[in-house]
Amino acid sequence: MRQTIRTLAAALIAVTLAVPAVAGDLGTNANPSVAAKGGWWEADVQSVDGAAAFGAEFAIDNLGYAPAYGKLHHMLSWNHADHDGLGLDSAEWNVHWMLEARPNLWLGLGPGVGWVWADGQNLSDSAALQFGASAHSVVGHAIFGIESRYQWTEAGSADNWLTMLTVGYRF
Repeated sequence: MRQTIRTLAAALIAVTLAVPAVAGDLGTNANPSVAAKGGWWEADVQSVDGAAAFGAEFAIDNLGYAPAYGKLHHMLSWNHADHDGLGLDSAEWNVHWMLEARPNLWLGLGPGVGWVWADGQNLSDSAALQFGASAHSVVGHAIFGIESRYQWTEAGSADNWLTMLTVGYRF
């Protein structure tokens, strides 16, 4: 199963990079940002209700590559929730192909990979594959956004939804 998740993650990332490559070139507009996150984590675990979640994120655009249309937004994040005897932490890398819907409003979707640390409910730590959507707006150096993704874990025992609001600073 672990090899299957790795193969699927590699395939999804390759597709995300290839789709906008119509006439892309190397990008130098990185727009790095940091953000605090807060939202809701809903684990597909019997007898465990959803819980408030929080986290932190570092994001950068066009990491070595700029697509012909839009941008590739790379999000490295850490997330945490603890409720009903289950603590979940995840480290994730999500890559969303984003298009500017209107000035300073970006909408996108894409795959990601991660690692989930599970504490409680007899769950094991696990590799993960996810797919999500996001939107963010930039006002000066402030960045505001929303992200939602579904995450499949290796054993399938800690599959989950995570939806977070983000507030941060773009350098």
